[in-house]
Amino acid sequence: MSPKKPKFGIMFDIDGVLLRGKTPIPGAAEALKALMNEDETEYEVPAVFCTNGFGLREVKAATLSDKLGVKVNPDQIVMSQTPLEMFHEFHDKWCLVSGPEHDGGSKKVAESLGFTKIITIEDLREAYPYLDWVDRTRWPNQQMEDDDSFPTIEAIVMLGEPIRWETNLQLIIDVLVTQGKPNQPPCIEGPQLPVLAVNMDLQWMAKANIPRFGHGAFLVCLENLYKKICGRDLEYTALIGKPSEITYEYSQKLIEEIATGLNMPELDTVYAIGDNPLTDIYGANMFNLFLDKKRREIEKNESALRNAATGVGKYTAITQHAKVGIQTQITQSCPFRCTSVLVCTGVYKPELGDPNQTIGEGDSVIDHGHRDLPYTEEMTRADHTVFDVKRAIGKILELENW
Repeated sequence: MSPKKPKFGIMFDIDGVLLRGKTPIPGAAEALKALMNEDETEYEVPAVFCTNGFGLREVKAATLSDKLGVKVNPDQIVMSQTPLEMFHEFHDKWCLVSGPEHDGGSKKVAESLGFTKIITIEDLREAYPYLDWVDRTRWPNQQMEDDDSFPTIEAIVMLGEPIRWETNLQLIIDVLVTQGKPNQPPCIEGPQLPVLAVNMDLQWMAKANIPRFGHGAFLVCLENLYKKICGRDLEYTALIGKPSEITYEYSQKLIEEIATGLNMPELDTVYAIGDNPLTDIYGANMFNLFLDKKRREIEKNESALRNAATGVGKYTAITQHAKVGIQTQITQSCPFRCTSVLVCTGVYKPELGDPNQTIGEGDSVIDHGHRDLPYTEEMTRADHTVFDVKRAIGKILELENW
């Protein structure tokens, strides 16, 4: 392994890049080991695993470590819901939480994020026993009354696709149209309750040979039902998970902390590896535009500082001090570049005769992105396209001469 410090980091997607369900994708373990020291105990290149999947970080890290045979720490994991840790203003509100029950379950995951007043869909069903009406096997066996003491719901948090879509769709709509008190008459006028949603993926790649519905498909159903009933668009207080900017900003902070821990003097480039052009590639490209804007602002401030620091005579010493300060600011503040890398082992599977062939300009992507994110084909085109993650790491190491 090269003794020099790297100037780059890696942001891995998981499903379709490293795993298919719980099955490792060939070459994934070797790809990670190429970033580690000789005894494969520590990473020499900062690596984070940013997924739109659901669950506790500890569970996901343990799964990756077990299935790939490579050490992955919980601190390297960014789950779809992880940035909700920063939404402190909702942590002490009564929140209806909708989502999956695997890898820790929605309630435990919400608690891990800091939410303290959690209402599950099951809690709501028990409080208002006649709301969930599609499955007759779940009807009450005897006459029951609504629980009038049940707290008014103040916000809705959707952590991923639930098991019973019809139940969650119905009860979430009930809460929205009654301002958080489903035993009251509907009132669609006035402000909408806050809605926070994670994971906008319409599809994702699991064990099947074709993509499966993701949480984005559930959101499409909810949005269209709400508009049909209320005559207006459902508004989101926050959309979390790739390709949202906030998820990449969170990952940026994490990868910079890891780089600092590795005593890296510079972090010039972060390579974002993914299998979904409308999620991983779109998000990485959009984030790079954000970084470019930030870089231009820094350069503008640098120019202003240099102009301000061009004194003469008695100001010479101050000028020299200012120049040192300017260089320090540039070194500490100038953001890295985010380079997108697309692999063909997940959602994106072109018809290629040669697995080493790159994607041609004629290939296009159908817009499966979320309603609130403007689609442009350019944003879905990766800087580099390779067959799998092993080739992706090989390409990156070649580009970095490392």
